[in-house]
Amino acid sequence: MLLSFVCVLTGMFYASATFAAAGDSISTRATINYTYNGNTFVQESSPLGNSTVGVNNGADTVFIEDRLINFTVSSTDAAASVAASGQLAVVTAFTVTNFGNNAQDFLLTARDTSVNPFGLPADNIDVAPPLSVYVENNATPGYQVTQDTATFVDELAAGATATVYVLANLPVAAPGDVAAVTLIAQAAQGGAAGTEGLAINNDDNNNISPAGVYSNAGTTVNAGTPVNIADSNAENIVFNEPAGLSIEDIDSTGLVQDVARNGQHADSSAYEVQPAAVTINKTVTVIDTLGGTDPHAGATLRYQLDVVITGTNNINNLVITDTIPANTTYTPASITLNGIAQTDASDVVDFSEFTFPEVIVDLSQGGLVAVTPGTPNTIIFDVTID
Repeated sequence: MLLSFVCVLTGMFYASATFAAAGDSISTRATINYTYNGNTFVQESSPLGNSTVGVNNGADTVFIEDRLINFTVSSTDAAASVAASGQLAVVTAFTVTNFGNNAQDFLLTARDTSVNPFGLPADNIDVAPPLSVYVENNATPGYQVTQDTATFVDELAAGATATVYVLANLPVAAPGDVAAVTLIAQAAQGGAAGTEGLAINNDDNNNISPAGVYSNAGTTVNAGTPVNIADSNAENIVFNEPAGLSIEDIDSTGLVQDVARNGQHADSSAYEVQPAAVTINKTVTVIDTLGGTDPHAGATLRYQLDVVITGTNNINNLVITDTIPANTTYTPASITLNGIAQTDASDVVDFSEFTFPEVIVDLSQGGLVAVTPGTPNTIIFDVTID
């Protein structure tokens, strides 16, 4: 008697680094070919064991691809975002990248923290609550208040990255003061575009995600209990995201350093208060009584002040005060601002005045107007030499 076997395994194989999609069926079936007493037979395997000879009498051994939860949060800033004292809605940017094997939603929250991730100067102020979080909609690069309105990352495909903006209101602070912030992302269920998925509170390996309040909507999500069974898509959940890189990268509840495989990831950035960048140049032109430039008694000194904001932030409450020189007399009604005649009275008609011995020009118009960077303001007034 001669008995010989040839065994063949068939199934799904992936030669590249691309993951199988979560929920995919991965199946295999063994086939044996043998000869017995001069006759050739084919027999197939089954999960419970198959002894019936013939093609299609076996059954596949099947398992479902787990849903791999793997993602990172990263600050896009190389240094602290520059801001002015008391500035509102200062923006810093982060990215959320999905390294898992299916589309996911990600819930978001931002927290004021206490360590400058860029080193010095040290964090010494807090941003005013609440922090706001918005997601880039990819219509116009950079934060756009009318476009970037989503407060959670929606249906982020495997391998894709979303940009997230954290907006903070800074308190009145001194130049060099720093406020650190951390963005925390929480893995959530995908599947319904435009709908904020529920947080995935646990995986099937006894890893539990912290409770938390996410997004600007303030949805409260409690930590779950590991179940060690497949979810509604018949796939197991596996947390595999890394831990935060520093003590500043925290979780959403205990505000302790984020750990690996808890369904959350975080990264930090900071805002630094910069001094107002204002440039003021003062020049004088002599106009004598004969139309020349001889500074004799009775000649006119025409002073010109050029004021410009050279930084990146608006300046509030910008008031220019210039005391006329000794041995001169102010020329009434000689003040002009950007070529427009000003009154000498202290009133709200034009926010300019002469109150001996000072010329005063309020560019902020009583605190109602912020002076913008790059906008020139030219003030001219005359005095005569006594």
